[in-house]
Amino acid sequence: MRKILSSTILATIILTTTQAVYAQAVLPKKITETKKAQVKDSIVKIFTVTSEPDFDSPWSSSISGGTGSGFIIDEDKILTNAHVVTNATYIEVLKNGEIKRYEAEVLSIDHEADLALITVKDKQFFKNTKSLELGELPSLQEKIQVYGFPMGGETLSITEGVVSRVENQNYIHSGKSLLAIQVDASINPGNSGGPAILNGKVIGLVMQVMTYGENLGYMIPTSIIRHYLKDMKDGKYDGFPYFGIMAQGLESPVMKEKYGLKGKDYGILINKTIPNSPASRVLKTGDILTAIDGQRVYSNLKVEFRKKEFTDFGYLLDKHQLGETINLTILRDNQEKNVSVVLDKKINELELIKIQNPEKRPSYYIYGGLVFVPGTREVISSDSKYYSIYPDKDREELVILKRILPSSLTKGLKYSLYVIDSVNGKKIKNFKEFVAMLENTKDKFTIFEDEDHTQIILNHKDVLRKQQEVLKKYNIKSYKSDNLL
Repeated sequence: MRKILSSTILATIILTTTQAVYAQAVLPKKITETKKAQVKDSIVKIFTVTSEPDFDSPWSSSISGGTGSGFIIDEDKILTNAHVVTNATYIEVLKNGEIKRYEAEVLSIDHEADLALITVKDKQFFKNTKSLELGELPSLQEKIQVYGFPMGGETLSITEGVVSRVENQNYIHSGKSLLAIQVDASINPGNSGGPAILNGKVIGLVMQVMTYGENLGYMIPTSIIRHYLKDMKDGKYDGFPYFGIMAQGLESPVMKEKYGLKGKDYGILINKTIPNSPASRVLKTGDILTAIDGQRVYSNLKVEFRKKEFTDFGYLLDKHQLGETINLTILRDNQEKNVSVVLDKKINELELIKIQNPEKRPSYYIYGGLVFVPGTREVISSDSKYYSIYPDKDREELVILKRILPSSLTKGLKYSLYVIDSVNGKKIKNFKEFVAMLENTKDKFTIFEDEDHTQIILNHKDVLRKQQEVLKKYNIKSYKSDNLL
């Protein structure tokens, strides 16, 4: 599987690396060496102390330390990976070739694209430094250099390789599919956040490596970096808009004929639109999507982002900022139509299973030893049926029985992780309402049921009487998370 490259979590990964021979740019040697020196002076090592949440025991966390890399960008800022500084309680940075560490702080984080901006409180840090310039998407087989501070030593490491592939990949930090650059340069834990350089400009930022392949490292391209920086111009992070479709490729000749595309190499079938999504305003099940912003969507669900280079059609959607308008060409009942829609929704507004913000502690509520949590992606299996169910006025959020703390209150109770559908016969709308139901109940028994009417029953008075005893036994300070206090 792919792994992100924080040095704290990748100590067990072994990479077999081979270095490619670096070809000098077609520039006078003196200028090339000057550029190299400027690049080196702009690379920083990042030291972090993090407090990581425990989703199995959401009242607790673990403290660890780690390192990553970063580089100076415009306006006294340092660009790095989100996963390098997520949940950091203390951050220090060290410039290449110096010995003094400076305290730093996070300015903003884009968890979807695994990017973050940090700055240093003492502005002397940036004296006599030069911001690195962002370049363009590299071509295949172009030779690049990767800068950073990986494991194996203390000083700056520079490795060399070539660009071997450019296409959408799953970003491990968030699970989102975005454009990525694959390189064969030697990359190791601690390289995260370091730049890949071509002709003195940044063409990518190191994020992850594939452990079961030889020399398969992945970079965040500058197009994604620019999307993040543009988003942050107003000082507020919005993230990528969510379009909201389920689509099927039309490579079958029979299906092409059925939908009026015989002999064509383009067009995908809209199977479903997500309720309340931007797509639901302009598309219907059975529509054929043939172009996005005037660019062909091919029958294999791909688009051409460069001549004879293809990636997932979502690439065209992800180029947009929240609030921008997208233009679509569709076939409906064999008639071509052009439609437009504003991309004004984010994924957590439309999905029943939410994405937990890694910077926020998980919510929990303990009732007599039953540990309940909201139904986020961290606690629900990826093959759950609830991924195909969407919020409505009756259910905005799932409530999960995460575990049972054995005690006299829970004696004889057995369970597998499941969704609580009702309490004392009343349906649950969201986690906050669920907590209020428990705290305000006047019933003798509290009856929890799932959708199959499997029951767990506790005596409410016994819970009130013995709750603190259970918490003390398991060294839990509070029966509910801080955000519910």
